[in-house]
Amino acid sequence: MSPDIDIPSSWRRSAQAILAHRLRTVLVIGAADRGKSTYCGFLAASLRAAGASVGFVDADIGQKDVGPPATVSLARIADEGSLARARAACLYFVGDVDPVGHFLPLTIGTRRMTDVANTDFVVIDTPGFMDAAGGALRAYQIESLRPDVIVALQTARELDPTLRAYRMHSVFRLKTSAQAMSKPRAARQSLRRHAFRAHFANGSHVVLERKRVAVQRARVFVGEPFEDARFVYAERTAEGIVAIGDASVSLEREWRLLAPDFADNLLCGVLNAAGDCCGLGIIERIDFTHDRLHLFTPVSAGEIGALQFGDLYVNRHGQELRRKRPGMF
Repeated sequence: MSPDIDIPSSWRRSAQAILAHRLRTVLVIGAADRGKSTYCGFLAASLRAAGASVGFVDADIGQKDVGPPATVSLARIADEGSLARARAACLYFVGDVDPVGHFLPLTIGTRRMTDVANTDFVVIDTPGFMDAAGGALRAYQIESLRPDVIVALQTARELDPTLRAYRMHSVFRLKTSAQAMSKPRAARQSLRRHAFRAHFANGSHVVLERKRVAVQRARVFVGEPFEDARFVYAERTAEGIVAIGDASVSLEREWRLLAPDFADNLLCGVLNAAGDCCGLGIIERIDFTHDRLHLFTPVSAGEIGALQFGDLYVNRHGQELRRKRPGMF
């Protein structure tokens, strides 16, 4: 923790109480730019200084301190207690940098990373959006995690609806640091681009036999393939027929048509044979003729057991290109 960072006295008192009462699971909530990451780093350093082991769960999928964007990550904090030096020990792929539309994987991922921490304390950072959807996500996280204490960083009473609804939990209402500053949207995008680029810095091109890997969170490659001369690929699923081909072909109502390049630059989670996320990948193209997936990833080909399709398109340089069309997968 930098000596230049202003630490309010209420923060110090909260750390003392968390340690004294062994409040293991600490859920930190608040709007964007209220100092949640700074508080998490301060608390982790304080607990480590007292000799406790500390896990940090970074569930702020769009503004990560540890691990790549679009994931929930777990780091076990070393002696210096610095989030800047922490490295992700485990990942859970959410699929996008925007929590909206991804509450279920975000909630599951946060709980899973908390469960596998195996540390004396677990400090959990959360997304900072404050509309009605943000309130719903905080509710789901509280109900899933059942934290020992909720740390609420607020400037006024913006978190009161959540805190009233979950008043059966222990709560520390803390003021934000005087040095907390807002980041413009462009700065947030730049930080994500840098984080994606860093994750893919040691990536390589991998060719996978599609039948060798499981494809998850998709509505294609889950049915029974069949031949149709009009398309490069077609399969029957429980929801109807999925076809890959030219959009000019007229289809029956229950058919779903995808362009051959529908997955080009699609971000995906890369899982090992045990089903654990071991990194991210970018699908460069799907070769339907030879039934192969071309992937760019830092994960070695031999480790890959499954791919989870995401909802965000990015390139090797970390630039966010677009999001998928609703209902495409």
